[in-house]
Amino acid sequence: MAYPLREFPKSSDLNIAFKVVWTPVASGLYYIYRPRENNLTKCFYFAAWISLLTLIDGLLAANTELVNYVHFHWSLMAIVLSIIFLSVHGLARWFFRDRKVFKKEASEQ
Repeated sequence: MAYPLREFPKSSDLNIAFKVVWTPVASGLYYIYRPRENNLTKCFYFAAWISLLTLIDGLLAANTELVNYVHFHWSLMAIVLSIIFLSVHGLARWFFRDRKVFKKEASEQ
């Protein structure tokens, strides 16, 4: 992927807005609003997020000069986003695995 329009072209080849701002924000919103019901709802929610973000990325690549795919494909973007979202979910579950600690700290203040 190439980013012809970048915030800091001399210091980085990445688009800071996409990689440092929007991806973590989307990952956080995905985790915060994820359903806690049955597995079918969770799978649909996950697929909807990945599809929407892949569609947005594909439209940006096709209609603007913000993203230029060199050796990249939209299906690879869906795989990358899936890995990111699953990693965020796994890390957040690991971090919040013991809810008693957080309740104890909240009650001590």
